[in-house]
Parts: sequence; structure tokens; C-alpha cells
Amino acid sequence: MQRLRPDDDYFLCLHSAATPMQIGALQLFEVPESDHGRFVDDVRAHLARRIPSTALARVRRSAPFHIDTDAWFTKRNVDLDRLTTVIDTPTELSRAELHHHVARWVMEQLDPEQPPFRIVLVPRVEGGAAAMFLTILHALADGVGFQSIVTALTDDGPTPGPPPMTTIAPDERVPTAPEWFARASIALLGDARAARRSKHAHADAQAALDAYKQEHRRAKTPKFALSGATSAQRSYDAVSLPLERFRTIARSLGGTVNDVFLTVGSGAVRALLLSIDALPDDPIVVNAARSYRRPEHGDLGNRIVSLHPHLATNVEDPIERFHAIRASMAAEVERSRLQEPLMDQPAVPFGARRLRDQMAERVEGGGAVLPGNVSLSNVPGPDTARYLAGYRMTASYPTPIIGSGRFLNITLRRYVDHLDLGIMTDAAKVPGATTIATCVAAALDDLEVASQRVS
Repeated sequence: MQRLRPDDDYFLCLHSAATPMQIGALQLFEVPESDHGRFVDDVRAHLARRIPSTALARVRRSAPFHIDTDAWFTKRNVDLDRLTTVIDTPTELSRAELHHHVARWVMEQLDPEQPPFRIVLVPRVEGGAAAMFLTILHALADGVGFQSIVTALTDDGPTPGPPPMTTIAPDERVPTAPEWFARASIALLGDARAARRSKHAHADAQAALDAYKQEHRRAKTPKFALSGATSAQRSYDAVSLPLERFRTIARSLGGTVNDVFLTVGSGAVRALLLSIDALPDDPIVVNAARSYRRPEHGDLGNRIVSLHPHLATNVEDPIERFHAIRASMAAEVERSRLQEPLMDQPAVPFGARRLRDQMAERVEGGGAVLPGNVSLSNVPGPDTARYLAGYRMTASYPTPIIGSGRFLNITLRRYVDHLDLGIMTDAAKVPGATTIATCVAAALDDLEVASQRVS
């Protein structure tokens, strides 16, 4: 029995039909023509060996009366047939058709009584490829944790290694309500004691954060034509861009790859809003995140702190916009460092129930739960190729969440020597994610040309 942290429970509370709190990836694989008929069987057999040794082999159950957060229980005997779908077509799916399916798959809520993942296998994709769509509950892991799961499922070479476990333990027993109530009470008492011991340090950290907030005011999230409740419609696109282009621009402008990514995202959003005459006078605010995961935290759960820099969308010149975004992000990173000691809050008795009640009201209203008009995220990925059942992965595109009250999420994941971008829009507000992909390419070109003039 592994208790969820309050931060993990928070993502469960935000879970709704319009905003499923599920993260994942659309992964493409290189498959020789002679092996297309074997891809599904090979991958299913491989996953059957690997999944019991990963974090996917568990189920979530709620504490009685929500006295405590939910908990994960190991479930080694995973019914892979129930959790895996195969989309086998007589001809290859185009990338546009595949992305259309992804936009639908991301809105299919995972069964809360089943292991927290779903897999879709597509053995025929244009260009002689095959695809796997993997989605998990955000409560299980953040972007770092998701990549650790992908790493556990794949290999660093074409020859699959042995499964980490040679014997599979039985499923973990869920305690009876009286047992769980007693164990939760003991755990919460320990949390309360730990909170008392750190009371003074917590107060000092809060005072430092409050002082910083007074001196560094955040830009307010503007309301405009694309604000408002998020629909249950999605549009998805995915693009790969050379990592070296981002690095070269970053070196020219004295910034980081992430600074370049934010500026490119800003340029894309600005172009979109100008095209529909909806650009607000105040700059668009982004919802981003910084990982504060340390080795002692392990790979799972959520160890992220929110960042809300503005995107300087009211600035026309891309170089000026780059430096304005960089300054805003620097202020947010410093704020997050001061906030970090306050992140690991102890659970309190029936705190999970109160959180559910509070979040239910917010989610039902359909408004924004956190600041930000859009989300731009930079999540980790490997710098060397990965293989699934012997098939080389060629791309790993994120399938990001549209948070309540937002209209766009662009998430970037490095893979080898390129950056894979997953672009998700609220299709009721931005019908075609391909429009954003076009704007991203143009914004990168503009910033690249401008940076060459500077250097």
C-alpha cells in the first residue's frame, strides 16, 4: 500500500470529462515491411513480460470516508487484453488520420478501478512505421516519472533484455475499511508530528516567499475571446524539430533551449491571435512547471512546482520578446525555489475529502484552476535511441493535457538529436492544431533569422 501525496490527489480531483488528467505519448517505430504482421504480437508479448515490473502494475483505491489520500496497490496480474487496443487497418494510416485518432483517445477517461494506463497499437502508419499510444493517470507520475516508465518498458538496443523480475508476486491485498482507517490514522498522526517539527522552518520559508511576491508581481492572466470554459473537443498535431537549431539560437542570444522554446511558442500564439483579431493588450500568461525531484523522491508521483511567466505577446520584435520572456521566467524560477520548501505538505485528517469538495466546485464551473491562458511544457527524454521489442523508436511525441480554462498546450520532449512537440488544442476554440504547428515553424524561422542578425 503506497499512499498518494496530496499533490497527486490534487490531479485526481481535477479529473473530469472535459479535462481528463492523463499524460502520455504517441511513439513511432521503424518496422521492416516483412515484420509489420508481427509488430502487434511482438509488442504485446514484450509488454506482458515488462509491465509487471513497472509502476503500471498497480491499482488505485480510495481510503474509507476519504480520511486520507488514495493509495496504490500492486497488481502483478495485469489483464493486458483489456488495457490494450489494436487499430489494424488494411492500408497505412496517414499521420493526419493517426493524429485525429489521438485527439479522440486522449478524451477517453481511464477506468479508476483498473491499472492506471491504456495502450493503443497501430501496426500500419505511413512511411513504413508503426505506432504506440500510451497514456497514464497524471496522479501516478509527472513528466519525469512518465519517462522512467517508458525507459523500463524499452531497451537501449535492438535485443530486448531479460524482464527485471523472474517471479511475479501475488496482487497486493486491499485492507478492509476498519484496517485502512486504523492505518491511515497512524500515518496521519506521523504527518502531524513531522509538521510540528518543521513548523518554524515552514514559517520562515513562507515569509521569504511572501516578501518575494511583494517585490515581484506576476503578470495577470488576461481574459479575451479564447478564455472561458474548456470543451471536451480536441485537435492534435505533432512535429519534430532539430535540437541543434534551438541550441544555436540559444547560444547567439545568451539563453537556454527552454528560452527559445518559450519564445517560439509565444510567436506561434501571437500569430494565431493576430490572425483572428483576438490578441489582448496584456501579454498572454503561460502555465509551465519546474521539476524539483531529487534522488530520494524516486521516480513516481508529482514533484513539480508551477511557473506562470508571461509570453510578451504584446511585443512585436522576436529578440525583444525573447529577453522579456527570459526575464519573466527567471523571476518565476526564483519564486519557485522559494516555494519548493512548502511543496511537500503533510496530509491532514479528511483533507482529501475537503479537497475533493473544493475542486468539484471549481471543475463544475469550468473556469481556470491555475493562472495561465496556455501551457508550454518541456519534459525530459533520452539522448540515445530506445527500442521496444526490438523495434527502433523514431519519435516520442507528448500527448498533453488541456487544463481547465485554457485553449492550447504545446509540450516538448527531447528524443536523440531532435525535439518532439505534441500540440493539443481545445477544438471548440482552435479547430485545427495544424494551424499552431504552422505558426510554430514560422516563429522558429523568424527567431532564427533575427538571432543571426544579432550575432
